[in-house]
Amino acid sequence: MSKSEIRSLKDKVQGTAELAVDQFDLAAVLVRRVFATMPEPTGESDLVGQLLHAIDLCLPGWTIQLTGKASEPDGHWRCSLRETRGSDEIEVIGIGTGRVVEVALLEALLHVAEQKATV
Repeated sequence: MSKSEIRSLKDKVQGTAELAVDQFDLAAVLVRRVFATMPEPTGESDLVGQLLHAIDLCLPGWTIQLTGKASEPDGHWRCSLRETRGSDEIEVIGIGTGRVVEVALLEALLHVAEQKATV
């Protein structure tokens, strides 16, 4: 597993106006190398639903914070994924931004996967 592969995909996705299905499929392969619980893509166009489900399975108990501002033609979304712990110390945080929700969610998940990858 290469952190550079995850970082490369994260860089390609960043700033895109929409998330392509093939980008999501590649992300699923890379994330599954870090988190065996990453589900197979369903082939459906509901990428937001698939990403929320993936985060739920890969990062159980984590907090998903999603904020956005509606604007035309694109929104401004920010997603943060945080380990929910009893202390103020947070070991890993995933952060993503995007013009659409699915890009922000995927970037945040890839950010966590990159931090957790061994090589």
